[in-house]
Amino acid sequence: MKNLKFEYKLSLLYLLIGGIWIIFSDKMLSSMSNDIDFLTKTQMYKGWFYVVVTTILFFLFVRNHLTKLRDTELELEHHKNHLEQMIHEKTIDLASKNEELFRKNEIINQKNSELQNTLIQLQDTQSHLFQSEKMASLGVLTAGVAHELNNPLNYIMGAYIGLYRHYEDKTFSEYDEEVGILIDALKVGVERSVSIVDGLNQFTRNSQSYNEECNLHEILNNSLNILQHQLSSNVVINKQYFDSKLIIKGNVGNLHQVFVNILNNSIQAISNHGTITIKTSLDYTDVCIEITDTGEGIKAENLEKVADPFFTTKEPGKGTGLGLAITYNIIKKHNGILEFQSEYGKGTIVRIKFPI
Repeated sequence: MKNLKFEYKLSLLYLLIGGIWIIFSDKMLSSMSNDIDFLTKTQMYKGWFYVVVTTILFFLFVRNHLTKLRDTELELEHHKNHLEQMIHEKTIDLASKNEELFRKNEIINQKNSELQNTLIQLQDTQSHLFQSEKMASLGVLTAGVAHELNNPLNYIMGAYIGLYRHYEDKTFSEYDEEVGILIDALKVGVERSVSIVDGLNQFTRNSQSYNEECNLHEILNNSLNILQHQLSSNVVINKQYFDSKLIIKGNVGNLHQVFVNILNNSIQAISNHGTITIKTSLDYTDVCIEITDTGEGIKAENLEKVADPFFTTKEPGKGTGLGLAITYNIIKKHNGILEFQSEYGKGTIVRIKFPI
């Protein structure tokens, strides 16, 4: 009964009341009288009574149903109004949060822009720092290079004087062997001068590309040529190069700066007699360069700080503390690795690895 719709309930109720009333009223009247006039009048009253009763019952039934419908409508209206209010509040809250998010996004964009500008400034500063350190190194090397150039120039001048004397005396044919020696001396002097100048040119080149072909053996030899004036007879250079050329992609000028810095430190670490061994090798994925000196070494407490900016154990005026810091950054830009191994009083090993 509960599952029936309202119209079915109403129809069933009407049939039930009507059927019960007809059966009950007819039996009651038949038992009371057999008078036809009385029964006719009573039937009329019985009909009106049925109409009145069913009207009252239908009214109550319909009113009860409609009351429930109206209550349901009121409740739905209330929920609707409440839902609209909630939607309105949520919309306002969402708009507020969107506005706050927009402001925060603007702040983040502004900070990102500031960070980008700061990064550009840092990169410019680092570039200037690299160049400044290179110029400082050049300043230290200039006097030595000038002295170093005097030797091949003396070869050239001596050969020129000897050849000029033979030219004046017209004795070239009489002294063939001596003339040959003078020409060889002239050739050695020119080649030595070209080698020194070429090394300086490679060191001072200012390319920004990291896609140049870098012949590591040539760069090491050029670096030694630049530092030749600092190599006394007490320092022996032992080259243990790999059998074939070792070429990587990188920046030629910056790699010169790396090896000049490291070799210069090795030379300065040797106070009396000593050896600097340069060994290059190739494994499956890396080119390895190992520079070993028999100098004074690095104290254990300083070993982790040697590549820190402005850290130096040299006397004031003899070191900026930037050489190895810049060396570390250059190697890092080449996706390389820089390692130090040292024992104070015995020497230092510097290992560099570059990916092939």
